[in-house]
Amino acid sequence: MRKLNKDFYDIARKNDWVDLSSFWSWPINQILDDVKKIPDHMWSKPFNGGDKEKGKGYNNIQSNIDLPGTEEGTELIKARGWKSVMFLNETGNSDDQILKFDALYKNEWEYRERLKYVYDVRKWTNMTEFSPTLKTFFEEEIFPYIGVAYIFVTALEPGGIITEHNDIPSGSAPILHDEKLHAYDMCNVFNLCLNDVKSCHAVFNGKVMPSYDGCMMWTNTGKQHWVVNMNKEPQYKIIFQGFFKKRFREKVVKELYK
Repeated sequence: MRKLNKDFYDIARKNDWVDLSSFWSWPINQILDDVKKIPDHMWSKPFNGGDKEKGKGYNNIQSNIDLPGTEEGTELIKARGWKSVMFLNETGNSDDQILKFDALYKNEWEYRERLKYVYDVRKWTNMTEFSPTLKTFFEEEIFPYIGVAYIFVTALEPGGIITEHNDIPSGSAPILHDEKLHAYDMCNVFNLCLNDVKSCHAVFNGKVMPSYDGCMMWTNTGKQHWVVNMNKEPQYKIIFQGFFKKRFREKVVKELYK
């Protein structure tokens, strides 16, 4: 077990992203059709959750998004044209986004325990009425491998941009270089691209991340990253987060460890 964990975290820490597209065959066309039918008023600005007045500003270049784990207004991600809907969270209310999720942890164990807590109380939101396919696929294919705590779908509108940032609150900087790394200084967030649109780029640590229909990337959002969509149609993604079950760690090491 010790060697398994060492090999697994070697992969998680040494990469800006890891391509897991070969792990699962996603029903992306059905899910994409489903999420496109979600009424516009049900989308809101990521991470600012139940405050719908904030959510209405997602197409404004001045749209500021609070970094999870920080006090409101203290650390902001500037974005335009970025919106989301919650499918799974700790309340079951789609208006509540990742409001209670603290990004700052001392080590992987503390991070895992927090995710396990949310995992134990997680609930599907009413968004699953629009895409029962998404719910079924996660329950049958993903949950056996990953203790998923949060699932949300995002859309980056034409001309939309998420300016350069990382997901680590500035107050955590002193421990970033500690042996027990900040939980976000490794691959931690899963991104599934429902539709690859030409000239929509995600840049991590100065490198353009590959993107294509159905690609699933395990990303290190502790690295500086930004996204821009220069197309005439939105780009849709499923983003989810959870703790890594032994079965997942074994699969990653078996298929990816060199």
